[in-house]
Amino acid sequence: MDNNNINSVLARLEEMSIEPYYLIHFADPAEQAKIIRFEKEFKINLPESYKKFLKKHNGGMLLYDYQSESLQTDYEMFKGEAIYFLSIEEITERYTALKNREWKVSKEKASPYPIIPFCSLPNNELLVFIHGSKSAKESPVFDAFHEEFPSTWGIVAPDFTNFLANYLETLGHPGTMGDEEKAVASDYFDEVKEQKETPEEILSRTAEDLIKEPDHAFYHYERAAAFQELGNISEAYQAIQKALEFEPEDAFYNFIQGEILNESQKYRAALISFDTAVKLKPNDTYYLCSRAAALYRLNKFKPSINDCNQAIKMD
Repeated sequence: MDNNNINSVLARLEEMSIEPYYLIHFADPAEQAKIIRFEKEFKINLPESYKKFLKKHNGGMLLYDYQSESLQTDYEMFKGEAIYFLSIEEITERYTALKNREWKVSKEKASPYPIIPFCSLPNNELLVFIHGSKSAKESPVFDAFHEEFPSTWGIVAPDFTNFLANYLETLGHPGTMGDEEKAVASDYFDEVKEQKETPEEILSRTAEDLIKEPDHAFYHYERAAAFQELGNISEAYQAIQKALEFEPEDAFYNFIQGEILNESQKYRAALISFDTAVKLKPNDTYYLCSRAAALYRLNKFKPSINDCNQAIKMD
């Protein structure tokens, strides 16, 4: 097998998928429109090899032996225990959350936000690509450990093709510790070349975008964030409500609704939004901590501590 050829690696995956002794669950192809929308919205590019993977399989994983009995019924419960490739929907959600927190990246290097999560690990860590001119069409794979910074995230594989090949050869157990001697993620960051949009510019741009795509939830979220930055909380709430009208199961949008309600001092309503976000994404420590803070504000100390303990247990 030629590890430099993604097509041959994907062919190997197809062979393994029809052989009964491999415990494999890879999803059906991703929608091409969602891949294009992700790149267009955020002005970034996924590696060409990963896009080819998504066009075959919208995420998936190899499982451990003891999980085989549940493979056909509920593979979702094992995502947190496997080295799991994210779907385009999960990439979009996680990227949005990291981008809006400017996670591990200074403002001077955050436009466009360069860290693209594509694979989750059993210890709740991530493997990522880096968008930038140095990566070009194929980014290396980097470890992105929560306790470290991009200046110490080493190269796990020179590109996705090699990582996927190794993943298949090791039956889902490749090495995920990066080699800092080869390079680190921060080496691949570009300097910012454009000014950040002002809230007024965002509102103007999204007003035009929504004429073409009125059901585009992300544009409504952008408007909510812009109104919130301008202190117009009522308009911010209406905008995030529109986003949730089109994507009610989006944990991040429910979280943003909670943040806006908090700012309106509607603390009980905010708690409901944070609770929804946690139920949709129970392994996200950021949502857990937000719910803990909301519970604390309402003097619900025991459940608040429970959320804190759960977050600490995961991270």
